[in-house]
Amino acid sequence: MTLTHLFKAQAVYVWFYAAMLLFAAEFAATGPGWYVEGTEMASNFKAFGQVTAIPLIGLGVFAWMAPTWVGDNLKKVAMIFGVYLNLGFLAMQGYQILMAETAKFDPIGVAPTIILIALFLWKIRA
Repeated sequence: MTLTHLFKAQAVYVWFYAAMLLFAAEFAATGPGWYVEGTEMASNFKAFGQVTAIPLIGLGVFAWMAPTWVGDNLKKVAMIFGVYLNLGFLAMQGYQILMAETAKFDPIGVAPTIILIALFLWKIRA
């Protein structure tokens, strides 16, 4: 597995999440406990998910194309995009779970992020 493969895996993961928000926002929000059927927030979350999906599609395009676009700087971009951005995502999930108590722990949302961080670190250091 190369950094190029990891960027493509990151893109597929982001696109999958974007597709869930775009077409099945309720499903995407059920795991962390953000979606409760029949509430006003439930109807608003579907719209929010659809709006949020668009920038995620853009992030996926960047991840897919990064190996071609950045050339010799791939390790630097991998550190920012593959490690720091994913750590930020993980930190925000942790904050929402532990401090704000606005979400519950959802291993399906956390595990892929941890795996991607570990793989990016491994390949950057190689």
